[in-house]
This record gives sequence, structure tokens and C-alpha cells, in this order.
Amino acid sequence: MAELKGNRDENEILDEALDAGADYSFDLVGTAEEVVERYCHCHLCGSNLHFTYSTDFAKNLSHETARCPECGIRARQLTHKLQ
Repeated sequence: MAELKGNRDENEILDEALDAGADYSFDLVGTAEEVVERYCHCHLCGSNLHFTYSTDFAKNLSHETARCPECGIRARQLTHKLQ
């Protein structure tokens, strides 16, 4: 995740990452409730994210995409390895 420089907040870092075409990297710092709250809600408007999944069993990978229905941005895209 990008380091905080000066007085920049998380939304400024997210804006820069989105402008650069990068995915938002999710951090797991805080209580379980805080982590779930950040994972499930849009960082820009606070709406519930909609998740879609596609699985490639030949490569043992699952692709997760989170989009915000309110502001229309792709919040993040992750690839998980299946075991």
C-alpha cells in the first residue's frame, strides 16, 4: 500500500491510484469489524460494494471484482489462489 506522506488521507491516495489505473490495495489493520467495514463499503461514498467472482479451475484461481453501484467505480480487483 502507498505510504502516507504529509497530511494526505486515504481518499487522496485512492484517487491517485485510480487515476494511475492501479487497484486499491486493501489493508488488514484494525479490529475485525473495522476491516470488514472497509472491505465491504466504497471508500469514496460509503455504499455497499457489489462483488462478482469468476473461477478458473485450470489455473486454480478465483478473480474477485468489487464495484460501487452508487458512484460506479471499480473499488478493487483481486486474484485469489485456490488450494
